[in-house]
Amino acid sequence: MNIIIGAGISGLSAGQALEGELLVLERNARPGGLSGQYQVNGFAFDYGGHYFHFQNKPAIKEHVEKFHDFRAFQRNSKIFMLDRFIPYSLQYHLAYLPAQQRHAILTEICRRKGRPAENLEEFLLANFGKQFYFLFFKPYLEKFYRRPLTGLLPGMDKGSIPVPKLEDVLAGSREKKRFSEGYNPVFIYPGQGLQKFIESYCRPLQGKINFSEKVKHIDARRKKVVTSRGTYGYDNLISTMPLKELLGMISPTPPFPRQRLKNISTLVVNAVLARRQRRFHWLYLPEKSFSFYRVGYYPVGLAVSVYLEKTVAGAGPIDKASVAREMTSTLLKTGMISKPGEILFHDLKKIPVSYVVFDRNWPRLVPAILSYLHRLDIFSIGRYGSWNYSSMADDIQLALETADHIRQK
Repeated sequence: MNIIIGAGISGLSAGQALEGELLVLERNARPGGLSGQYQVNGFAFDYGGHYFHFQNKPAIKEHVEKFHDFRAFQRNSKIFMLDRFIPYSLQYHLAYLPAQQRHAILTEICRRKGRPAENLEEFLLANFGKQFYFLFFKPYLEKFYRRPLTGLLPGMDKGSIPVPKLEDVLAGSREKKRFSEGYNPVFIYPGQGLQKFIESYCRPLQGKINFSEKVKHIDARRKKVVTSRGTYGYDNLISTMPLKELLGMISPTPPFPRQRLKNISTLVVNAVLARRQRRFHWLYLPEKSFSFYRVGYYPVGLAVSVYLEKTVAGAGPIDKASVAREMTSTLLKTGMISKPGEILFHDLKKIPVSYVVFDRNWPRLVPAILSYLHRLDIFSIGRYGSWNYSSMADDIQLALETADHIRQK
């Protein structure tokens, strides 16, 4: 018997590829997890911006397209700062900055040494210079991570902060034009929304998924899973829950300090607007006057729906009235609405584990934990299961590889 915990994108992908007796345990009443949608007041919302990127993964693209139609979008993302909209990434669009600031940044980038760095701050200073760092990276990333960048590892972004070639920086400083660069110049989204895709994607596992069944305990020695409904034996266990949560459920207790696994929590504010007034897909907000770090439009849907994201404390209540004021102010300042009455409805969703923090404990702990679990025939996969930074395409690929490994055991 193979058991999978979680019917999100990773669990469903692994389930499709496994052979023999299989059971998927999903604590929610429907599939998808954070890769799906939720319904409220007649509207369907995502859990913030979740998009597909299939760079160098044509087989994964072909795999998911068997289940649903997808639409490709040429990314139009911007930064709102200095009371202006600047195409993202800033390093390729310096022509949008005031001349004095632009020249100061160019001077430092031309003199960069790109020396080895021990932390994220050193990496950014070495590759972009002080002017650029204090203008954009420091305010934006400290708002996002809510911790000093000196405590984070360089390279933790896994390619989302491209180090530019000098000729590209110079080209972007001479004229105001958009340059496609980075890991997602094109993003792909299900033509009828994430939940429609997930419902199609889980059809091969019909009859093998137990919904509204929460895992409470895992006896690794006896190979048993205890849930809110009963107890199941397994030969192999695939978990997609956050690694920190998984470690707290296993007995005997794994010999790792799981409290050292750090993450950030995100509050997603979903809203429906009377009309669409801006044409970008999403907008980065580095300045302190905004409590949110990103806002964006959902790419498909009958209504004009948007999301606003901010990093919050993992525990504690949310001041809904304050968040509503911040939402209204942000939408007004960015020109996404002209007056508060254009916000027809909004809803709040807190995601307790949204992004993994790559600090000095990560390389010492995570590979060792995953290796330990493998020896117990427990495979922790997905962005949160593997405690990593990954795209949905990465997660699908890891799930298929894990299933292949189990089949060959």
